[in-house]
Amino acid sequence: MEKAVAALPPDLRHRSKIFYTEHASHAEELAITNSEKYGSECIIFACGGDGTVHEIANALAFRNSPMAVIPLGTGNDFARTLYPKDLYKNPLDVLKRLESPMIHPIDLLRIDSYDYLGNHLPSWSRYSLNIASMGLDTLVQAKAKRIVAKHPKSLFFRNNAYSFAAISCLMNGWRFKMDYKIELENGEMIEKKGMDYSLVSICNGRYYGGGFCPAPNASVNDGVLDVCIVEHMSKTKAFSQLMKYKKGKHIGQKGFTFYRSTSGIFNSLNSNLQMQGNYDGEDFFGHKVRYEVIPNAIQMAFFTE
Repeated sequence: MEKAVAALPPDLRHRSKIFYTEHASHAEELAITNSEKYGSECIIFACGGDGTVHEIANALAFRNSPMAVIPLGTGNDFARTLYPKDLYKNPLDVLKRLESPMIHPIDLLRIDSYDYLGNHLPSWSRYSLNIASMGLDTLVQAKAKRIVAKHPKSLFFRNNAYSFAAISCLMNGWRFKMDYKIELENGEMIEKKGMDYSLVSICNGRYYGGGFCPAPNASVNDGVLDVCIVEHMSKTKAFSQLMKYKKGKHIGQKGFTFYRSTSGIFNSLNSNLQMQGNYDGEDFFGHKVRYEVIPNAIQMAFFTE
């Protein structure tokens, strides 16, 4: 990163500052501090993966400072939606285009979690810039994190943790049950009771999980969320169906239901089991999970020319 900044024209280089995160939530703290100091006179870059993007988006929601993304992490899923392929594949090229940013407001997804008694859970309630999901995919992600934590020095386990976790979850099986109520973009309400499901994705962006594409037609500035609900499937059917889901080829397929939605509520039907989810790859839990789109909630800098 230092070499890239050093290659900038002198006037831009002298106006740039680099900060390194030192602990969890540090990116969020740094973004708030600099936004309060410089306001709309600065662009705050998330230089990392989707976790860094998540922190900075939560910091800059409803503020004047625009954010931008240099995809230097592992998944970089939000950047797949944000940038054309040539720029996504060469992330440091963003720095060559700093003189001509295009600032546009985009939407945020709000997730609020509640316990079995209906109490709000602030620690598991956040804004999401990209995608929130619940079910099998989050189960796999959580298991992969445990595998890496158990073998912190092993590159082999780090590189293969997701595959090992997926195999384990497919072998052991899963069953999730919920009620849901969804408000469509035209105001119509859809309500279903006692549904067995495999996973749910609530999408502002198009990609998550290292390239899975649950919502190939999603847009970050249309004021609507794309919700995909995958019905419960057998172990033998899961692999082929999830491959379609990964490639964005599942639209119109049996077992996949899509909604264009502005808000909704999901309720776990097991009083002893919270719904387990993630927003932008960060874990959350709740017996009841409410979501809502917040149109034009954050300023985003684009560098596409």
